[in-house]
Amino acid sequence: MWNHLSRSLLAATAFLTSSFGATPLAAHSPTSTTGSGVVEPPRLEFIDMPSDFIAGATWATGLFAEADLDLPPLRFVFHGDVAEPCQGRPGLHHQVDHVSVIEICTTEMSNATAGLMLHETSHAWIDLNLTDAAKDSFRKLRGWTYWRNYAAARWHENGTEQAAEIMVWGLIDRPLKMIRIDQNSCDELDAGYRTLTGRAPLHGYRDQC
Repeated sequence: MWNHLSRSLLAATAFLTSSFGATPLAAHSPTSTTGSGVVEPPRLEFIDMPSDFIAGATWATGLFAEADLDLPPLRFVFHGDVAEPCQGRPGLHHQVDHVSVIEICTTEMSNATAGLMLHETSHAWIDLNLTDAAKDSFRKLRGWTYWRNYAAARWHENGTEQAAEIMVWGLIDRPLKMIRIDQNSCDELDAGYRTLTGRAPLHGYRDQC
């Protein structure tokens, strides 16, 4: 599983640049209070994130803003080289009290790490927005058996990982060769993005697929 992931992260480096030019969401948004007095979490929060990692996260979330795709409240947490919070991976998405938390467990802010943040942000969008009907349509289109069961299926065979990778392809603002999942022709990726979002890809470059 991790050989497949490591190979794809290295490939992503060839297609991502260190300049993140998409329109960003507001960073470090303050908390707000509703009429009932309940304090709402910030839309985008950074915990211990170096400035270059903030730039990568802002680029990733900005692509969703450009595509008019709503994200949940997001919290990016930087752990450096401590692998445990990410379960041995360079990044991990999970939810805590209705906030999508993206753990970052690497000290190298590379092009591949920017792609990783876009992938994990895609998980946040999917968990907030994907209906049961859309998930079922995606299953029929792609043929996966397990949505999220890494003990029963290899990483790239899980429906949630296929969905996140297809979101990356549809949103990213430069050509990217999609090797992390199978069924990766341009038409297959395009069909997957439309099934997930109900709209055409934001970019969906066809140079590399």
